[in-house]
Amino acid sequence: MATIYRRNTTYWVRFQRHGKEVRQSAHTTSKATAQQFLAQLLDEHRRLDRGGRPRRNYKEALERFTHDYLPTLKPRTQERYRTSFRQLNVVFDGLYLDEITRTRLADYASDRMKAGVKGATVRRDLATLSCLCSCAVAWDYIDTNPVRQFSKRHIRESPPRTTYPTAEQVDQLVANAPAMAGRIIRFLAETGMRQEEVCGLEWSQVSIQRREVRLTKTKTSSPRVVPLSDAAVGTLTGTPRHPTSAYVFWHGDGQRYSTFANRFADIASRAGVPFRCHDLRHGFASRFLQATGDIPALQAILGHKAIAMTMRYAHMVTGHLHEAMADFSTKVGTKTGTRPTVSHDTETAEIPATI
Repeated sequence: MATIYRRNTTYWVRFQRHGKEVRQSAHTTSKATAQQFLAQLLDEHRRLDRGGRPRRNYKEALERFTHDYLPTLKPRTQERYRTSFRQLNVVFDGLYLDEITRTRLADYASDRMKAGVKGATVRRDLATLSCLCSCAVAWDYIDTNPVRQFSKRHIRESPPRTTYPTAEQVDQLVANAPAMAGRIIRFLAETGMRQEEVCGLEWSQVSIQRREVRLTKTKTSSPRVVPLSDAAVGTLTGTPRHPTSAYVFWHGDGQRYSTFANRFADIASRAGVPFRCHDLRHGFASRFLQATGDIPALQAILGHKAIAMTMRYAHMVTGHLHEAMADFSTKVGTKTGTRPTVSHDTETAEIPATI
């Protein structure tokens, strides 16, 4: 407990810090001045709680993060981080970094979800805060990253989608789009590429002869090769080249599409197709796995750094489950030893009739 007391005419201050009593003269005969001195002294000791190193606060870390680290990220990632920081600042702005505890993180997540925010958004906010804290550890502003020690299991994301634009719906979208926008939609659906990758695609990256596209600028900063289907090759060969622009898909006087999501939303609204532009990528992944069952190949095509990202589509692959069930059936005494013909598309599997 911190107190002030008087010796003769001079005030002194006294408080406990880490089990030790601290006594110090305030060098004043004024009680109010002594109280101000005590408050200042306590704050100085709090700032030196890290083994003599100054305590740093969230605001200091955010200012350095914004100046040093944020500009190194891709523009869309910067935008995503800034969106999260607008929410995080409301709760953490006045705190020291070591005051960001699991309790405060749990309260933040609970309050956001009670306000109707989806779990995926809360997870992105916490990932943003974790990035800030990782930088703070590197700068010796804090000893450990508290967000990494916080369990996010209770922050559930929405279940994965199982429906994506069908071939007929893609045709419907193309029919309701201007010619070049329709080509972009078709190409997105046939390659699984990201919107930014397609909008920034240049003819120098395309090889019709090798039936592939070489991407040098990607979300993960890892170059990759995307093989092209017959429909994707047909889209490219049918796309007129601008006389001066290097972009494959262009508008106006050869300008590239800066973003396509909003334009797609307008087209989807006219076409009556209830999907987002990014669902074209999901739809490609779904069809690819149903046809091939090859998860490593899909990971390479989509450009996922971690296989866990690609495994989100694993529920589409059921052929091996039917084969295992066929083995089980023959081993437990099914009269026929003939295994059913099972394709990766379970809806067209040929099942022998039994009586």
